[in-house]
Amino acid sequence: MTRPCEYGALDFFIEQTNAANSIINPKLRERAFASMGNTVQIPVINYDGDVTVGNVRSCVIEDDENTSELYTVVWATYTIGFTMVPAAYTNNEISYEHDFYRKMEKYTRALADALDKGAIAALEAQKAHVLKDRLNYDFSGNVIKVKKEMATEILGDIDPIMRANCYPRMLHIVCNAGIESLVRKLAQHGATNDVNKQLEYAGKKFHYTNNVTNESGQNGTFFAVEDGNIGVLTRVDREALRRTRANFHEWDVVRLPMIDLPVGSHYYTSVGDQSATVGAATEDLTCAVKEYFGFSVDVAFLVAYNSDPTKVANPIIKAQIAARDQNEPLGMPVYVTNAAAFPGGGASA
Repeated sequence: MTRPCEYGALDFFIEQTNAANSIINPKLRERAFASMGNTVQIPVINYDGDVTVGNVRSCVIEDDENTSELYTVVWATYTIGFTMVPAAYTNNEISYEHDFYRKMEKYTRALADALDKGAIAALEAQKAHVLKDRLNYDFSGNVIKVKKEMATEILGDIDPIMRANCYPRMLHIVCNAGIESLVRKLAQHGATNDVNKQLEYAGKKFHYTNNVTNESGQNGTFFAVEDGNIGVLTRVDREALRRTRANFHEWDVVRLPMIDLPVGSHYYTSVGDQSATVGAATEDLTCAVKEYFGFSVDVAFLVAYNSDPTKVANPIIKAQIAARDQNEPLGMPVYVTNAAAFPGGGASA
């Protein structure tokens, strides 16, 4: 009941933040982490599509200055917390430690799920508006619509589509169970089989999450993202940053299970009537200690800056594969290469 799911989108943003080619440098990460109370702005240079290539030499070289902007980081706050009554575990079959770790686990799992959804929302908001070459796919609503008959082709075709948009580097695929099912079926057609369909997904890194959901009539959904184009910033409240100890309150910076991000923590105790904590088992605790454990963090999911996404493609492409009828198998193409050897056979296909 308590096992966590996979939070592939969150893990992807964290992985890319820590990568050598990250769009977030250590100085920005450090400045943002301690920015509570301030506005974080990143200097950027806008796209200039009016560059002219001449064909006549001249002694006069004209000015062509870049225009810059300050990109403002937008934060979202996430908080979780729970309490413990230590005396409630005296003569209790459930120990303090057992209950504490179960509470920590369920709240951390809920936070990881919320952060994963936030990461997917960032991918959704920043998906490409333009495709230089859509091949023979329908592209509407900024989404590649894949017919069920072409399901086995899209993972291979996404590479040239991204390359046409000037993103030729390694691709990451953030996807759901429908795409994993497709990959497994393609894997059955390997190098020594009829057709090597492993080439369709070769060279890509897959990040699975249940939070990439299918719209009605779709069987699989994914985001293709070029390596080195996303990252995540975090910051904590000022007392956590200072690691304050005052009036029996303690703040700190910690890392929670399943989430490789620093978050702020807040711990304190109180004394009062805890008799209603768990009914009859604690009815005698009319004056007892209660512990409070709180965690909070501000998070900003970033995608490489684009000043004109209607003209310049973003490094994210979303695709959806149309659903098949229930109990309808995935059709794999069959290539007949020696049809002429059989009676009534025609030319090779």
